[in-house]
Amino acid sequence: MADNAEFVSGTQVKTAFVKIHGAGVRPVLYVEIDGRARAEGCLDLGPTQEVEATSRQIRENAAATVAGFQTFGVGIKELRFRWPDKTVPYTIAPNLPNQNRMTDAIAHWHEKTKIKFVQRTDQDDFVTFRPGSGCSSSVGRQEGQQFVTLGPDCTTGNCIHEIGHTVGLWHEQSRRDRDLFVRVHLENVMPGMEHNFTQHLNDGIDLGTYDYASIMHYPKNAFSKDGSATIEPVFGQTEIGQRLGLSAGDIKAVEELYKAAAT
Repeated sequence: MADNAEFVSGTQVKTAFVKIHGAGVRPVLYVEIDGRARAEGCLDLGPTQEVEATSRQIRENAAATVAGFQTFGVGIKELRFRWPDKTVPYTIAPNLPNQNRMTDAIAHWHEKTKIKFVQRTDQDDFVTFRPGSGCSSSVGRQEGQQFVTLGPDCTTGNCIHEIGHTVGLWHEQSRRDRDLFVRVHLENVMPGMEHNFTQHLNDGIDLGTYDYASIMHYPKNAFSKDGSATIEPVFGQTEIGQRLGLSAGDIKAVEELYKAAAT
Protein backbone atom coordinates (compact mmCIF):
# COMPACT_ATOMS: atom_id res chain seq x y z
CA MET A 1 0.00 0.00 0.00
CA ALA A 2 1.20 3.50 -0.76
CA ASP A 3 2.20 5.85 2.01
CA ASN A 4 -0.44 8.47 2.83
CA ALA A 5 1.96 11.41 2.59
CA GLU A 6 1.08 11.78 -1.10
CA PHE A 7 -2.59 12.25 -0.36
CA VAL A 8 -2.63 15.58 1.46
CA SER A 9 -5.97 17.37 1.06
CA GLY A 10 -6.63 21.09 0.91
CA THR A 11 -9.72 22.82 2.21
CA GLN A 12 -11.21 24.27 -0.97
CA VAL A 13 -11.26 22.87 -4.49
CA LYS A 14 -10.82 25.45 -7.22
CA THR A 15 -10.75 25.38 -11.01
CA ALA A 16 -8.08 27.04 -13.12
CA PHE A 17 -7.20 27.02 -16.80
CA VAL A 18 -3.58 25.95 -17.09
CA LYS A 19 -1.15 25.41 -19.93
CA ILE A 20 -0.28 21.72 -20.05
CA HIS A 21 2.88 20.86 -21.93
CA GLY A 22 1.88 19.05 -25.10
CA ALA A 23 -1.85 19.55 -24.46
CA GLY A 24 -2.44 23.27 -24.91
CA VAL A 25 -4.89 24.76 -22.40
CA ARG A 26 -7.36 22.85 -20.26
CA PRO A 27 -9.32 23.28 -17.01
CA VAL A 28 -7.85 21.61 -13.93
CA LEU A 29 -9.24 21.17 -10.43
CA TYR A 30 -6.79 21.93 -7.65
CA VAL A 31 -6.40 22.73 -3.96
CA GLU A 32 -3.96 25.15 -2.33
CA ILE A 33 -1.29 23.71 -0.03
CA ASP A 34 1.56 25.86 1.29
CA GLY A 35 0.76 28.56 -1.24
CA ARG A 36 1.00 26.21 -4.23
CA ALA A 37 -1.71 24.75 -6.44
CA ARG A 38 -1.81 20.95 -6.24
CA ALA A 39 -3.83 18.57 -8.41
CA GLU A 40 -4.37 14.80 -8.08
CA GLY A 41 -2.87 14.88 -4.62
CA CYS A 42 0.79 15.28 -5.55
CA LEU A 43 0.98 17.11 -8.88
CA ASP A 44 2.48 20.57 -8.36
CA LEU A 45 1.06 23.18 -10.77
CA GLY A 46 3.10 26.04 -9.32
CA PRO A 47 2.49 28.98 -6.96
CA THR A 48 -1.25 29.53 -6.52
CA GLN A 49 -1.04 33.24 -7.33
CA GLU A 50 0.74 32.51 -10.61
CA VAL A 51 -1.69 29.72 -11.52
CA GLU A 52 -4.68 31.98 -10.84
CA ALA A 53 -3.13 34.91 -12.73
CA THR A 54 -2.45 32.71 -15.74
CA SER A 55 -5.99 31.33 -15.56
CA ARG A 56 -7.43 34.85 -15.61
CA GLN A 57 -5.35 35.74 -18.65
CA ILE A 58 -6.49 32.64 -20.46
CA ARG A 59 -10.14 33.31 -19.65
CA GLU A 60 -9.75 36.81 -21.05
CA ASN A 61 -8.08 35.55 -24.19
CA ALA A 62 -10.69 34.73 -26.81
CA ALA A 63 -8.20 32.54 -28.62
CA ALA A 64 -8.11 30.05 -25.76
CA THR A 65 -10.84 27.73 -27.00
CA VAL A 66 -11.57 24.05 -26.72
CA ALA A 67 -10.64 23.74 -30.39
CA GLY A 68 -7.05 24.38 -29.36
CA PHE A 69 -6.85 21.40 -27.01
CA GLN A 70 -4.80 18.35 -27.99
CA THR A 71 -4.76 14.79 -26.76
CA PHE A 72 -2.04 12.46 -25.46
CA GLY A 73 -1.76 9.81 -22.58
CA VAL A 74 -0.13 8.88 -19.28
CA GLY A 75 3.36 9.91 -20.34
CA ILE A 76 4.12 13.47 -21.35
CA LYS A 77 4.02 13.75 -25.14
CA GLU A 78 6.15 16.47 -26.69
CA LEU A 79 9.86 15.77 -26.87
CA ARG A 80 10.82 19.24 -25.68
CA PHE A 81 9.29 18.48 -22.27
CA ARG A 82 11.37 15.38 -21.73
CA TRP A 83 14.82 15.73 -20.23
CA PRO A 84 17.57 16.02 -22.88
CA ASP A 85 19.94 13.07 -22.93
CA LYS A 86 17.77 11.50 -20.20
CA THR A 87 19.64 13.69 -17.72
CA VAL A 88 18.01 15.62 -14.86
CA PRO A 89 20.11 18.31 -13.15
CA TYR A 90 19.18 18.77 -9.51
CA THR A 91 19.90 20.70 -6.34
CA ILE A 92 19.02 19.96 -2.72
CA ALA A 93 17.58 22.53 -0.35
CA PRO A 94 19.95 22.75 2.64
CA ASN A 95 17.04 22.40 5.07
CA LEU A 96 15.70 19.17 3.53
CA PRO A 97 15.73 16.57 6.34
CA ASN A 98 16.54 12.89 5.89
CA GLN A 99 18.20 13.40 2.52
CA ASN A 100 19.14 9.74 2.23
CA ARG A 101 15.56 8.88 1.18
CA MET A 102 16.05 11.15 -1.83
CA THR A 103 19.51 9.87 -2.69
CA ASP A 104 18.31 6.27 -2.28
CA ALA A 105 15.42 7.01 -4.66
CA ILE A 106 17.80 8.50 -7.22
CA ALA A 107 20.06 5.44 -6.88
CA HIS A 108 17.03 3.23 -7.58
CA TRP A 109 16.24 5.17 -10.76
CA HIS A 110 19.88 4.89 -11.83
CA GLU A 111 19.84 1.14 -11.25
CA LYS A 112 16.57 0.46 -13.04
CA THR A 113 16.51 2.99 -15.92
CA LYS A 114 18.69 5.07 -18.23
CA ILE A 115 17.55 8.28 -16.51
CA LYS A 116 20.45 10.04 -14.79
CA PHE A 117 20.32 12.68 -12.07
CA VAL A 118 23.37 14.96 -11.93
CA GLN A 119 24.14 17.79 -9.56
CA ARG A 120 23.36 21.10 -11.22
CA THR A 121 26.16 23.38 -12.36
CA ASP A 122 24.82 26.07 -14.70
CA GLN A 123 21.86 24.32 -16.37
CA ASP A 124 18.80 26.53 -16.90
CA ASP A 125 16.27 23.75 -16.29
CA PHE A 126 16.67 21.80 -13.07
CA VAL A 127 14.88 20.18 -10.12
CA THR A 128 15.22 21.22 -6.50
CA PHE A 129 14.37 18.73 -3.75
CA ARG A 130 12.91 20.73 -0.87
CA PRO A 131 10.88 20.24 2.34
CA GLY A 132 7.16 21.00 2.53
CA SER A 133 3.74 19.46 3.14
CA GLY A 134 3.10 16.02 1.68
CA CYS A 135 4.91 14.75 -1.41
CA SER A 136 4.56 16.46 -4.79
CA SER A 137 6.23 17.10 -8.13
CA SER A 138 5.59 18.74 -11.47
CA VAL A 139 5.13 16.41 -14.46
CA GLY A 140 7.94 16.45 -17.01
CA ARG A 141 10.61 19.07 -17.61
CA GLN A 142 9.45 22.62 -16.96
CA GLU A 143 11.22 25.85 -17.81
CA GLY A 144 13.71 26.98 -15.19
CA GLN A 145 13.59 25.69 -11.63
CA GLN A 146 10.98 23.14 -10.61
CA PHE A 147 10.44 21.30 -7.35
CA VAL A 148 10.03 17.90 -5.78
CA THR A 149 8.50 18.61 -2.37
CA LEU A 150 9.09 16.07 0.40
CA GLY A 151 7.25 16.26 3.70
CA PRO A 152 8.55 14.54 6.84
CA ASP A 153 6.41 11.44 6.19
CA CYS A 154 7.57 10.93 2.60
CA THR A 155 9.47 7.66 2.27
CA THR A 156 12.05 6.52 -0.27
CA GLY A 157 9.17 4.87 -2.14
CA ASN A 158 7.28 8.16 -2.23
CA CYS A 159 10.41 9.81 -3.61
CA ILE A 160 10.67 7.19 -6.36
CA HIS A 161 7.01 7.92 -7.22
CA GLU A 162 7.53 11.70 -7.34
CA ILE A 163 10.61 11.31 -9.52
CA GLY A 164 8.35 9.36 -11.87
CA HIS A 165 6.29 12.53 -12.28
CA THR A 166 9.44 14.60 -12.76
CA VAL A 167 10.55 12.25 -15.53
CA GLY A 168 7.16 12.59 -17.24
CA LEU A 169 4.77 9.92 -15.93
CA TRP A 170 1.17 10.57 -14.85
CA HIS A 171 -0.70 8.40 -12.34
CA GLU A 172 -1.38 4.94 -13.76
CA GLN A 173 -5.12 5.00 -13.02
CA SER A 174 -5.51 8.21 -15.07
CA ARG A 175 -5.05 6.24 -18.31
CA ARG A 176 -7.70 6.43 -21.02
CA ASP A 177 -8.43 2.71 -20.66
CA ARG A 178 -8.54 2.64 -16.86
CA ASP A 179 -12.25 1.76 -16.58
CA LEU A 180 -11.46 -1.62 -18.15
CA PHE A 181 -9.13 -2.42 -15.26
CA VAL A 182 -10.30 -0.59 -12.13
CA ARG A 183 -13.53 0.61 -10.57
CA VAL A 184 -13.50 4.06 -8.98
CA HIS A 185 -15.89 4.54 -6.05
CA LEU A 186 -16.41 8.28 -5.85
CA GLU A 187 -19.03 7.74 -3.15
CA ASN A 188 -16.20 6.72 -0.81
CA VAL A 189 -13.97 9.70 -1.63
CA MET A 190 -13.59 12.62 0.78
CA PRO A 191 -15.95 15.43 -0.27
CA GLY A 192 -14.16 17.81 -2.57
CA MET A 193 -11.39 15.35 -3.45
CA GLU A 194 -13.17 13.69 -6.39
CA HIS A 195 -11.05 15.62 -8.88
CA ASN A 196 -8.04 13.53 -7.92
CA PHE A 197 -9.54 10.63 -9.88
CA THR A 198 -9.83 12.50 -13.18
CA GLN A 199 -8.59 10.60 -16.22
CA HIS A 200 -6.06 12.25 -18.52
CA LEU A 201 -8.27 11.86 -21.59
CA ASN A 202 -6.96 15.02 -23.20
CA ASP A 203 -3.33 15.10 -22.19
CA GLY A 204 -1.52 11.76 -22.48
CA ILE A 205 -0.50 8.63 -24.38
CA ASP A 206 -1.01 5.23 -22.78
CA LEU A 207 2.34 3.47 -22.67
CA GLY A 208 2.03 -0.31 -22.92
CA THR A 209 -0.70 -2.15 -21.07
CA TYR A 210 -2.32 -1.28 -17.73
CA ASP A 211 -0.01 -2.02 -14.82
CA TYR A 212 -1.54 -2.82 -11.43
CA ALA A 213 1.98 -3.12 -10.03
CA SER A 214 3.05 0.38 -11.10
CA ILE A 215 4.56 2.63 -8.45
CA MET A 216 2.55 5.39 -10.14
CA HIS A 217 -0.78 3.71 -9.21
CA TYR A 218 -3.02 4.95 -6.38
CA PRO A 219 -3.64 2.55 -3.49
CA LYS A 220 -7.12 1.17 -2.84
CA ASN A 221 -8.00 3.75 -0.20
CA ALA A 222 -6.53 6.91 -1.72
CA PHE A 223 -8.45 9.98 -0.48
CA SER A 224 -10.93 7.70 1.31
CA LYS A 225 -13.35 9.40 3.70
CA ASP A 226 -13.61 6.38 5.99
CA GLY A 227 -10.93 3.89 4.99
CA SER A 228 -13.11 2.07 2.47
CA ALA A 229 -11.97 1.40 -1.08
CA THR A 230 -11.97 4.32 -3.50
CA ILE A 231 -10.41 2.33 -6.31
CA GLU A 232 -10.30 -1.43 -6.83
CA PRO A 233 -9.05 -3.77 -9.56
CA VAL A 234 -11.57 -5.37 -11.88
CA PHE A 235 -9.53 -8.56 -12.21
CA GLY A 236 -9.11 -9.46 -8.57
CA GLN A 237 -5.62 -8.16 -7.88
CA THR A 238 -5.15 -7.90 -4.13
CA GLU A 239 -2.59 -5.09 -4.08
CA ILE A 240 -2.32 -1.83 -5.97
CA GLY A 241 -0.44 1.32 -5.13
CA GLN A 242 2.86 -0.19 -3.98
CA ARG A 243 5.67 2.20 -3.08
CA LEU A 244 8.55 -0.26 -3.00
CA GLY A 245 10.12 0.41 -6.38
CA LEU A 246 9.64 0.71 -10.12
CA SER A 247 7.71 -2.17 -11.67
CA ALA A 248 8.75 -3.86 -14.90
CA GLY A 249 5.93 -1.90 -16.55
CA ASP A 250 7.23 1.40 -15.14
CA ILE A 251 10.70 0.68 -16.47
CA LYS A 252 9.32 -0.17 -19.91
CA ALA A 253 7.11 2.94 -19.94
CA VAL A 254 10.09 5.20 -19.27
CA GLU A 255 12.08 3.41 -21.95
CA GLU A 256 9.29 3.96 -24.47
CA LEU A 257 8.75 7.56 -23.37
CA TYR A 258 12.38 8.45 -24.01
CA LYS A 259 13.00 6.21 -27.01
CA ALA A 260 11.75 8.84 -29.47
CA ALA A 261 13.78 11.53 -27.73
CA ALA A 262 16.96 9.61 -28.51
CA THR A 263 16.25 9.26 -32.24
